[in-house]
Amino acid sequence: MKKKFLISLISLTFILGFTTIQSSDNCDKKTLTANCKKRLEDYKYDSQKFTKINYKIKAQQLEVEVPIFIGEKYRLVFNTSALPKGIIVSIYTKDKESKKRDAIYTNKDAKEGETEFVFDPPRARKMFVDYDVPSDSTNQQLSGCMVFMVGYK
Repeated sequence: MKKKFLISLISLTFILGFTTIQSSDNCDKKTLTANCKKRLEDYKYDSQKFTKINYKIKAQQLEVEVPIFIGEKYRLVFNTSALPKGIIVSIYTKDKESKKRDAIYTNKDAKEGETEFVFDPPRARKMFVDYDVPSDSTNQQLSGCMVFMVGYK
């Protein structure tokens, strides 16, 4: 009887411990996705990328390749509202290893407090989305998430 009680107590402790860890996450994927879908307007949903970002002491650069088909019109929508600090989103024609890549979009000049960004590429070609994540100089172990959605016509 004591073994069952002890095992139950340990199991309950683990369950409660992991539940609080999971609920402390400030990312609501459904809400972020719904807001992005509204911004697609008359474009058809194609795909999305949900990215969890953990800030580190050192600045980081994360890259995502956008799969597209020639002959279609595309719209890219970004939602950064679940991030504690703003990141810079840039879109390039080639990956970060290439020396001859051109920037075709960036949100550097966005108004302060703006968290949703829409980009309609002038022509369909391979694109690479870079997230420039600033360093966490306060050492508060900041984290957040963002959604990136692609639509086509």
